[in-house]
Amino acid sequence: MKTKNIILYFVVIACSGVCTWAQVPEYPPPGELVDNGGYKIHLMIQGKDKQGPNVIFFHGAGDIALNWNLVLPEVGKFATAVAIDQNGEGWSEHGHGQSLYQQVYDSYQVLKNAKINPPYILVGHSLGGIIANLFAVEYPDETAGVVMVDATHPDVVLQIYNRDTKEMEWKKLRLMANESIPPVNTEPLSSPKEVSSFQARKDFGDMLGKFSEKDQERFNWIYNVRPWTYVKGQGNTYEAEIFQKMYENYDQYGFGDRPLIVLTGGNKEIREGDDNWTGEQLQKHSASLQKELLNLSSNSRQVMADKSGHHIHIDQPELVVSSIEEMVKEIEAAGEK
Repeated sequence: MKTKNIILYFVVIACSGVCTWAQVPEYPPPGELVDNGGYKIHLMIQGKDKQGPNVIFFHGAGDIALNWNLVLPEVGKFATAVAIDQNGEGWSEHGHGQSLYQQVYDSYQVLKNAKINPPYILVGHSLGGIIANLFAVEYPDETAGVVMVDATHPDVVLQIYNRDTKEMEWKKLRLMANESIPPVNTEPLSSPKEVSSFQARKDFGDMLGKFSEKDQERFNWIYNVRPWTYVKGQGNTYEAEIFQKMYENYDQYGFGDRPLIVLTGGNKEIREGDDNWTGEQLQKHSASLQKELLNLSSNSRQVMADKSGHHIHIDQPELVVSSIEEMVKEIEAAGEK
C-alpha cells in the first residue's frame, strides 16, 4: 500500500520541468475531469442523479479509480457511485500535494464542484480506508456510513526500506514518523505544477482478467506506457505521521452509531517474515487490526471475503456491491422512521 516503489518498477527519469506527452498515444479519461480550483480531478460516475445517499470510492496507494470498475457499474444501478482519482493519480492533474489530509479536503471539494451532494457512503480500499476514516471524522454531518474494503489500520506493519542495511524490513509504519504534517492548502492553484517523470513498469499478473479489454488497455497505458509524473518535493503522503497521530488518539476517529461494514480478505498470501516479525505474527496482527476497525462504530459488522486476497473488489466484486446495497437500504429505512 505504501510507496509506489514497492508496487512499480521505476526505470529512468524521462524529463523535468513542464512535461508534455505528445509522443505518447493517449487514452482519454473514462470519466469526467472536474475543475478543483486551478487543476482537474478525474471522477468516474455511474448512476447519476439517483435518489438516496451517494457512494464515494477511495482507491488504495498505487491504485487508481479504474480499479473500482467491476463494482462501480453495479452500484450505479441503485445509487450514484463516484470513484475519485486522487490528485496526481490516474487521469487527475497535480494539486497541492499528496498529504492524506490534503487528499481528504480535495475529495470533498471536488464532490461539491461536481454537484455530488451528501449524504455520502464512503468506501475505502487499503490506504483509501484511512482516507475514508479521515473524511468521516472531518465531515461527520455529510457521512451516512462507511464500508472498509480490506482497509489499512494506523498500526499496520509494512515492508519498509532500511537505508542503512539497504534491505526491506517489516516494521510498523507509524514508528517511522519524523516530520511535521503540513496544513491543508485551501487556496486555488495559481499555475500548473512543474512535474518530473519516470517510466514505470507494473506486472499485473492475472489481476486484470475480469476487466473489459478496454479497461485492460487503460491500465496498461497508465502504468506501462504513459510516463508517471510527480512534483519534486510534493510526494510525501505523511502516512507515518498521520498514522501515529491516529494511533495515539484513536478514540477521536470513530463514527458514533453510523453504520460500518468491514470487509476482510480471507484468502491472503502468507507473507514471509524476518527478524522483526515472523510470518505468523504478521498474519495474526493483520487479523487483529481488521477486528479493531469494528470499534470505530457502535453499529458495525465484519464480513469475511473467503475467496479474496487484498483486492476484494476485484476478487469478489459482488460481495462489495451487496454490502453497499445493504447499507443503502439500511440508511434509507432509518430515514423513513
